[in-house]
Amino acid sequence: MHSSRRQHGRYGRKPRLLLADDHRCIAEGLAGLLAPITDSVAIVHDGESLVDSVLAGNIDMVVSEIGLPLLGGIQALGKLRTQACHVPFIVLTAHDEPLIVRQALETGANGYVLKQSASAELYAAIAAVAGGEHYISPSLMASLLQEPVMSRTLTHRQRQVIDRMAGGRRTTEIAAELGISVRTVESHRQALLGLLGVHSSVALIREAERLGLIAPGSSDESNPAPFATDLLDE
Repeated sequence: MHSSRRQHGRYGRKPRLLLADDHRCIAEGLAGLLAPITDSVAIVHDGESLVDSVLAGNIDMVVSEIGLPLLGGIQALGKLRTQACHVPFIVLTAHDEPLIVRQALETGANGYVLKQSASAELYAAIAAVAGGEHYISPSLMASLLQEPVMSRTLTHRQRQVIDRMAGGRRTTEIAAELGISVRTVESHRQALLGLLGVHSSVALIREAERLGLIAPGSSDESNPAPFATDLLDE
C-alpha cells in the first residue's frame, strides 16, 4: 500500500479523476475500484467529451482507454497537449504493442497500464503520476527496451494491417479479415502514422514502400486512399 503522501502527490489531497472508456460497465466498475484513492471520479465515453471535460477544469488526472469513439484516446491526448494542457494522463488499455506504447508516451502520456494487470498496478500508476513520475506496466518494459530500429519494429499485426491498406482494403474489410474491431484497426493505423511521421494513409503507404516495409508497387493505384475515406464515414 502506498503512503497517503505519495498518493496525494502534487495535489496535497486525493486527485480528482476523469475516467474515459466507451464500455459503460467497465467504466463504472473502474470508478468503484478507484473511489478509495481519489477525491472524485467523473466518467466520459468518447474522446471529444474527454477533451472538453479536461479543458473545463476541475480535473487533476485522466485515465483513458485508447479505443474511444469520435476521437481516439491518443488523439485526445495530443489535442490537449497542443493546447498546452499538461493534466497528467494515464493510458489504460489492452493494447501492448510497442509501437502504440511509444506513440502514447511520445504524445505526452504520463503512464501506460495494461487492463489485464492487477488493480494494484493501476493504484501504483496513479500514485507515481501524482508524485510527478512516469509509470509503465513492468510487463511492457522488456519489449520497449529491446525494440529494434524503427523500420523493423512492426509487429505481425501491424504488418497485416499495412499490407491490407496497401492492397486497397477498407477498414471494415481489414477488421473482418483479421478478426479485430474497426477501432483496433484505427489504433494500429494511428500508431503507424506516428511511427513513420506522416499524416495520411496515402503518405503512409508511400513511406512504407520507401522503407521497404511493403513491396514497392504493392499498393492499389486504382483505389489509393480507401482507408482514409472509410474512416471519415465511421
